[in-house]
Amino acid sequence: MNILIFGAGSVGAHHANAATFLGANVSITDINENQLLYLKKNLYPNRYGKWNKKIDIIDYDNIFKIKKKIDLIILGISPSNHMTVLKDCIKNLKFNKILVEKPLFVFNQRINIKIFKKFENKIYCGFNHEVSESILFVKKYIKSKNNIKKIKIKWAESFSYLLKAHPWIKKIEDTYLSNIYKGGGVLHEFSHAVHLTNSLKNLIIRKKSLKLKSRIVFKKNKNKKKYDILSKILLKNKNFEINTHIDGKSNPPEKKISIYSNNEKLVWERLADKNIEKITIFKNGDSKLNKIFKISRPQDFITQIKFLISNKKKNMNDIKCNDFKNSLATTLLIKKCIKNS
Repeated sequence: MNILIFGAGSVGAHHANAATFLGANVSITDINENQLLYLKKNLYPNRYGKWNKKIDIIDYDNIFKIKKKIDLIILGISPSNHMTVLKDCIKNLKFNKILVEKPLFVFNQRINIKIFKKFENKIYCGFNHEVSESILFVKKYIKSKNNIKKIKIKWAESFSYLLKAHPWIKKIEDTYLSNIYKGGGVLHEFSHAVHLTNSLKNLIIRKKSLKLKSRIVFKKNKNKKKYDILSKILLKNKNFEINTHIDGKSNPPEKKISIYSNNEKLVWERLADKNIEKITIFKNGDSKLNKIFKISRPQDFITQIKFLISNKKKNMNDIKCNDFKNSLATTLLIKKCIKNS
């Protein structure tokens, strides 16, 4: 398998490690030569012990001259650049699949669907929580029920917590994270929660319309650019509601999904400090099932890439939730939430 990664930052490093773990031939590029050097000398060795000499670093000026077919292209770059580089890859490279890191696009970008229509079955987005073992269990549970009335999602992280994983960045204001028009703010950066909102809702009620309410709290950075630090999404009709709370002030992170049926409640939790995801099912107030799934940050990326390079139909069915159509729907929901607020 030949895998090409755009972006030598934190996400690019995770993808490079995952791809080499799976035995792929890995190449990586970045428009910033200093970032490539930092990846090789500092970031990758600090995170994974030492630089992997099997990873091929390619100068950005030569990247679109590659003639061989690439099995998987990964875009681990800033969200506002996703669309431009995706178009360049479609135009200039031969490939089987492209994985765009989340979110697919930034809410204010004009999207010409015709450009991507021909390749939409080859484009996926990096909502890797969707294909974790525990979330697949949750989806199976939802499909087995016909009386789910409510879902609550809490996705609370911290921008300061994110900076710990990016030691070369000193302040959030030095990044796109503090500018909503470049893909910053919690709706973009923590769009896993928005994507889960859409995908879990679609398992229960797809064709009937739900009324959308959103509430967003904005903050301005030192350059007077705004970004959302708290966002709430409510999709509701008379029979069902899904309520999502996303904020950027929780340290350590708190991620929880609660699913309510008549006399039963399922609670999913990601406890990153303990390296586990936990599912508890309560019936009439008493716990009747407790499942523990071991997790790690590298494993999130390994699982996703493994699914993408697999030829097994089952694996592709699992990752279909992250395809172009569903990932674009997440971008459009982010756009609606910001517009409504």
